[in-house]
Amino acid sequence: MQVYRFDQDIAKTLTNRDSRIKIGELVGDARLERAGILYFDTGQRLSLQESEDQQIFAVISGACIVESENLSSFVLRSGQAIAVSEREQWAVSPTQPVVAFLAEGTFDVWAVAVTKEIAVVSYDESWPTSFDEICHAIWPYVESVARRIDHIGSTAVHGLDAKPVIDIDIVVAGENDVTPAIDRLGSAGYRWRGDLGVVGREAFDPPKETELPEHHLYVVVDGNRAHLDHVLLRDLLRADEKARIEYAQLKAANAAAAEGNMDVYVKAKAAFVAELLTRARFERGLPPVSYWVPEE
Repeated sequence: MQVYRFDQDIAKTLTNRDSRIKIGELVGDARLERAGILYFDTGQRLSLQESEDQQIFAVISGACIVESENLSSFVLRSGQAIAVSEREQWAVSPTQPVVAFLAEGTFDVWAVAVTKEIAVVSYDESWPTSFDEICHAIWPYVESVARRIDHIGSTAVHGLDAKPVIDIDIVVAGENDVTPAIDRLGSAGYRWRGDLGVVGREAFDPPKETELPEHHLYVVVDGNRAHLDHVLLRDLLRADEKARIEYAQLKAANAAAAEGNMDVYVKAKAAFVAELLTRARFERGLPPVSYWVPEE
């Protein structure tokens, strides 16, 4: 089971430009065998037996406690959904009246995943080679619009423990090159996800059937705030062993505490990342900026 949430950063405004309503794609490539809207009140309990199909349960309004064999019990709220694997048992108990959408079939979930396995592992000497392999595959699609492809993130820092996912920036010269880069990556099978809340950084999901190493792909304008933050953090960690050790220890502790919740994991390290970026800007003689730090 995985938990998903509606994210306005990847939703699209409806065709009426005067409307503020946005639509977010919940699933793609779907074959739905059955679907319906459910209503149930507090005191009632929905228990699903094993199914030969995948199931998706999306809360439209209200909140409920979810129990499953794969996750500790948790609260599912409006705007969130769970995707359940075949033959997985689960149940929900409302903490307030719930209206929800339930479907069974076969589908690829396109919303933003909140829960997934978070593994922080020791530095792997193969990561630079993985980056080169991905670049070799992507470059023919973007060479007419991109200046270069940068290896960023923790896997770009030799000796730093990291999630084994290669982070990559496709760097273009200016804003006018962003849309052509998005189009070319689309022809390579990458699905554009918007900026995911980081202005100046366009994010992509790799093709579903790719044989390339696992990676996160972004398009950035050379030297813009998002690109500079990636480079500043990478270069500071490359140069400062003490910061590398502290960051690795923090990530390992956060991964254990988050229990698979990526939102919790990101929030737990945000303050330290902000501290490093603030220091890096000062050392480069750059003007100070504000960085997001979650409220305690």
